[in-house]
Amino acid sequence: MSKEDYANDTGTTSCVVFMSDTHIYCANAGDSRAVLAKTNGAVPLSEDHKPDNAGELRRIEKAEHMVEDSRVDGNLALSRAFGDFQYKDKPNMKPED
Repeated sequence: MSKEDYANDTGTTSCVVFMSDTHIYCANAGDSRAVLAKTNGAVPLSEDHKPDNAGELRRIEKAEHMVEDSRVDGNLALSRAFGDFQYKDKPNMKPED
């Protein structure tokens, strides 16, 4: 596999937290997780993007892919990521779709 092929065949997840004086915002893609530590435990701030979650499954099937063994096309174990361009092959679909 060439360097260029490898670069097009990989992806990554992300989790970003922004804190202001009054709010905490969290955004994630994939299975990167954020929690808020409190005295009595942890509070989840993010949810994993897994292929067999109902909303993710609908989005995957709309893009003419499938979920097999809880993986996109039987391969990718998460349903959102930066990169992994082989799963983003429908030029007529909007990014949010």
